Amino acid sequence: MDMDKLEEIMQKCTELGKSIALTAIYQEFKKSEYDLLHNPEALKLVEDLQKLKQEHHGKRMAGIELSKEEQEKIKDMEVLCIRNSQVLLSNNANTKFQEFMEQISGKIKEGIKSVETK
Repeated sequence: MDMDKLEEIMQKCTELGKSIALTAIYQEFKKSEYDLLHNPEALKLVEDLQKLKQEHHGKRMAGIELSKEEQEKIKDMEVLCIRNSQVLLSNNANTKFQEFMEQISGKIKEGIKSVETK
């Protein structure tokens, strides 16, 4: 493939990125992320949950089975997080944005396959 074609593809990627940034889904995602980062209580909840999940992941990777208490603690922490309206908003916006990006990736794969089958 020649460099002009690669450059054209990269340009289209940049344009796609700009288009994504202008969507309501992305704007909502960025706003909820900003709001979460500026809400100390919500931010601490998320950080504590992430820390706990990392600890549990480390144990599982080391072959250590989690106790019932540890499993319950993470479930309780998740419930506590979702009860915070800012965490819930941020989580929902993040999920919507990730689903949107997966749809975009799916369409790119669809385009690739359409050329491969010809």
